[in-house]
Amino acid sequence: MLARMGAAALHYPSPLLIEAEALRRNFYAFVKAAWPVIEPGTEFADNWHVGVICAHLQAITEGRIRRLIINLPPRGMKSSLVSVLWPAWEWCSDPTLRYLTSSRESDLSTRDALASRRLMTSAWYRARWGHVFELTGDQNAKTRYENDKRGYRITTSVGAGGTGEGGERIIYDDPHDMTKLFSDVQRQAALDWRDNTMSTRLNNQLRDAEVVIMQRGHQKDMTGHLLEKWDSSVAHVVIPIEFDGIRRKTVLGPYDPRTKVGELYWPERFPQSVVEQLKKDLGEYGTAGQLQQTPTPIGGGIIKRSWIKLWPVKERPIPQFRFVLQSYDTAFTVKTASDPTACGAFGLFTYKDKPAVMLMDAWDKKLTYPELRLVVKNDYRLRYGGAGKEHPNDPGKRVDLVLVEEKGSGISLMQDMRAQRLPVRGFNPGDADKATRVHAISPLIESGVLWVPESRKRPGEPASWAVPWLNQLISFGVGGSGSEHDDYVDITTQALLFMRNSGMIDAPLRDTDDIKEDDETESLAEYRAERGSQNPYMI
Repeated sequence: MLARMGAAALHYPSPLLIEAEALRRNFYAFVKAAWPVIEPGTEFADNWHVGVICAHLQAITEGRIRRLIINLPPRGMKSSLVSVLWPAWEWCSDPTLRYLTSSRESDLSTRDALASRRLMTSAWYRARWGHVFELTGDQNAKTRYENDKRGYRITTSVGAGGTGEGGERIIYDDPHDMTKLFSDVQRQAALDWRDNTMSTRLNNQLRDAEVVIMQRGHQKDMTGHLLEKWDSSVAHVVIPIEFDGIRRKTVLGPYDPRTKVGELYWPERFPQSVVEQLKKDLGEYGTAGQLQQTPTPIGGGIIKRSWIKLWPVKERPIPQFRFVLQSYDTAFTVKTASDPTACGAFGLFTYKDKPAVMLMDAWDKKLTYPELRLVVKNDYRLRYGGAGKEHPNDPGKRVDLVLVEEKGSGISLMQDMRAQRLPVRGFNPGDADKATRVHAISPLIESGVLWVPESRKRPGEPASWAVPWLNQLISFGVGGSGSEHDDYVDITTQALLFMRNSGMIDAPLRDTDDIKEDDETESLAEYRAERGSQNPYMI
């Protein structure tokens, strides 16, 4: 009998197999155990949100969730969990699963696929699940690899052509480039790609799963788009960086353990000082989307009225300007449906030892091209600011530069005005559309750099001539990306971007690499040099 017991003892599972079985049944435990393999030398930093994400991914594996959207701030381990660890864990139990994984760029989706493959070929993984499957040699490339149970992983990027293949899992990991998200064309291209190319790639529409994990940035990003299209069965996990008081839940129940408004989601990684700096860098709109996962700030619109300062003209004189710029958005047709020509005069001055900008004039009007030429030439002779008790004999500052959007009529206007020896410079927005440019300047305006004169008759309100300009600026982005006429928006964005890029004003701005300027003058210093060693109109 003892002999028989000894023989039976030889068949007890080894500690390694017991561990492997425990990890196979629990994705969260697998994540913690596999972390040193995918991130050697980096200590695993656990947090409650990691467990929440793992639980929802495991619910997909168990067939309890088919559509999952997870929104959380940047650098929250989302790619490691969803795109690297989860596929490797699922293959421990079902190596027949087929994955189509994507990101905004092919390099990112390929990076995660390689990291997952390195995990599955590691000694740690093979010792526990090497008997479950083998990667095949004939299909073992960076962007596609298979195993001997017919499971595979194919990587692609948003906007790429269809693979012709299907899968049981489709993963969209950060599908939007945040620097291009505010371009209607770029954003819609990503949504069309998902709808027209990837939505039909599930092998079984009743059983298989789609997973979106991303930071929010726009009302109509992929999260907003799919929430409108999918029914209430979608599991939507929202993790704001600061608790907003909303008690959210999915089919798995409530998931956010925080109870106090403002409580941080990961204070060890993102303490209050870091969060406050991120808020300053991103501005209100970026904070609402990328940090709080609610991309529409209270009050709507990209530019908030409270950001634009009123200069109390009854209490203090208009300041002396160091640089005056007239910004034009031109249209020389008088057809009713066309945009008018718009102009704004922006003066650079110093306020509390910091650079600031004041709008001194704004108008729009439908003009023929001959009328436009005459107006630009006459307005160039205007002077702005200066006169006051401290400088009673100062006639004001003349215009230093005429900035014109480099398109259609603007090109003709630049040529004609240069022939008249006016200091004209072109502004080329490149691939950046109106919405992208407005988002680029929003942190700058939020910082308090932009002023308009206060009305003398209506304290607390802007001068009457500035009201149409202000209304158009603050309404841009409400209910969409733009309005019927955005000419005031154009003259403001190009003026502030020019001043920022020339080093006149300094404030946190989003990436504007797509915005170009013509090469007539490379900088304010070069422009001054072309007019002489000293600008006679500088005060």
